[in-house]
Amino acid sequence: MRALSIVAFSIAALVATTGCPGTKLPGGPNVPGGLPGGESKVDPETCGNYAVTDAGRKLKAFLEATVELQATVQSTEEVVKTSCVMMGNELKMPPGALEGITKDVCARVITELQNDLKVGVKSQAALVVEYKPAVCTVDVDAEARAAAECEAQASGTASVTCNGTCTGTCNGACNGTCEGGTGKGGQCNGKCNGTCGGSCTGGCTGASDVNASAQCKAKAEVHASVDVQCTEPSLKITLQKPMVLDASKAELAVNALMKGLPKILSVRARLAPLQGAVTAWATAAGELSKASGDLAQSFKDQALCISGQIAAAANMIANINASVSVSVSVSVEASGSAGIK
Repeated sequence: MRALSIVAFSIAALVATTGCPGTKLPGGPNVPGGLPGGESKVDPETCGNYAVTDAGRKLKAFLEATVELQATVQSTEEVVKTSCVMMGNELKMPPGALEGITKDVCARVITELQNDLKVGVKSQAALVVEYKPAVCTVDVDAEARAAAECEAQASGTASVTCNGTCTGTCNGACNGTCEGGTGKGGQCNGKCNGTCGGSCTGGCTGASDVNASAQCKAKAEVHASVDVQCTEPSLKITLQKPMVLDASKAELAVNALMKGLPKILSVRARLAPLQGAVTAWATAAGELSKASGDLAQSFKDQALCISGQIAAAANMIANINASVSVSVSVSVEASGSAGIK
C-alpha cells in the first residue's frame, strides 16, 4: 500500500509540473467525481487527521491561511469594484459601462472621471483636498503567538520585525526618536517614534515580518493582515470657483470622488500589510510544491490528497497576485485623480 501511494503521488506530481491539458491533481478544477482534496478548493479539513505530526501541523496552518487569504483578497477587490461603480453612477455613466471585471470597470470609471476634470477645471489645483489618511496597525503580539503556536514553541512567542512604525516596544535600531532606555550600541529598548529596525512588540503600522518557517510565517502574517485595525480616512473636496470651467462636469467629478474614494483610500491603507502577507504565503506555496518526495514519505496514504491541496493552493498564486495588483493600481490611480499621492 505504501509503495502504491508513493507511485500515485509521483504520477500526480508529474501531472502538476508538466501541466498536461485537461488533467489536474485532486483539488484541481477538472477532476471528476470529487477526488481527495476537493474540486479546486483548499479545505484544511479534507485529508483526515494529518496534523498530528510537525509537518502536518504546519501544513494545516498554511492551508488555513490560504482559505483566509483568498477570502480577504476577494472581498478587498469587491470593495474596490463597488467603489468604482458608485463613482460611475455619480458620473452618470451607462449601466453597461459599469459591468465586467474590476480592472475594466475601474479603468472606464477613472477615464471618465479624469475627462470630466479636464473639461471641468483649469487644473488639479482647482480641487481643495482636506485629507487625513487611514492608519492601520497590526497586532504584533498576536502575530508572534500565532507563529509560535504553529511552530509548537514552548516559549509561546516568536520574533517579529516591524517594517513601519512600531507603536509598542522596539528592540533594535530606531530610525527616529526612542522613548525609553537604549541598549548596547544605541539600540532602542522602548517606544520608537520612527521606523524600528529590530523586533517589535505591541503594534506595528505598516507591514511586519515574522521570523518563522515559511508555512508558519504565512499563517501568522496572513491572519495579522486580516485582523489589522484601521482608522477611517477623512476626505473633503471643494472647488475653487475661479478655476472652474464647466461647473456641471466639475461637480460631477467631485461628487464621484466623495462618493467612492473614501472606501478606496481605506483599502489602500490595508494593502500594505496584505501585500506582505501575500508574499509570505506565495513563498510558502512555492516551497511546498517542490517538496513532493518528502510529502510522500511524511503523509504516506494521505499523500495524494495532500498533493491535491497543495496544487490547489499553488494554482491560486497568479489569481491572488493579480487581484491584489488590481486593488493597488486602482487605489493609486483613483487617489491620484484627487491629487492624493
